[in-house]
Amino acid sequence: MTEIELISELHANTRRTRITYRGRIAGREVAIKCYRRPLFGLIHWVRAQRRGLKIRRAGGPVPEIVYSGWMAQRRCFCFATAFLEGYRPMREVLREEASEERQFQLISLLGARMADIHHRGIEQPDGNLTNFLVNGEDDLAMVDEDDIRVYDGPLPLGVALSNLANVAARLPDKSMVEAMLKAYLAVAYPEQEIGLDQSQFWTSVSDVKGRLEAKRVKRNINPERRFD
Repeated sequence: MTEIELISELHANTRRTRITYRGRIAGREVAIKCYRRPLFGLIHWVRAQRRGLKIRRAGGPVPEIVYSGWMAQRRCFCFATAFLEGYRPMREVLREEASEERQFQLISLLGARMADIHHRGIEQPDGNLTNFLVNGEDDLAMVDEDDIRVYDGPLPLGVALSNLANVAARLPDKSMVEAMLKAYLAVAYPEQEIGLDQSQFWTSVSDVKGRLEAKRVKRNINPERRFD
């Protein structure tokens, strides 16, 4: 039986059906995502297994898998990857960054990275900024693999712009959204003018912002918090 040591909780969804811990397996630091509620957890664990392999074959920026299976002490399935020392959630970094110039650099970095993963056929449907990690050298990684989808070939344009909008909607003002879009297009379409029909993108940004605000109000969360 694999010995798993849990050190601290890193993140949990609202219903605490999926909880991520910092832990240790065979002396190695790991991030362990636990899928609670047996049947529900099994479905998400299987999804993480299958999609995790596809993401890595596509060259996605995700950490190495260390262990995947049953965790007896929590009586749940779990998915453990190498702990990325020095990486922090993009949401946390943006909120704590005092320099607006630096915030825009990070947002542009995220836009450019999304263009790259979309070219690889990877879509992160959950645009929550905690699903993107960044370190001091501006290396960016993704987590929450059970929600990621992988296509055969680059994402269709409509899917790509909608997915970009899902992430961009977490930014607090229009200028930041514009910076992300500009960085994305510069990588995705470097040899042509930005003459694409962007109306779908801006409509999607507005729709996602509306849904997020409604969700925060329903859950008594500050509807005006910066970055999401």
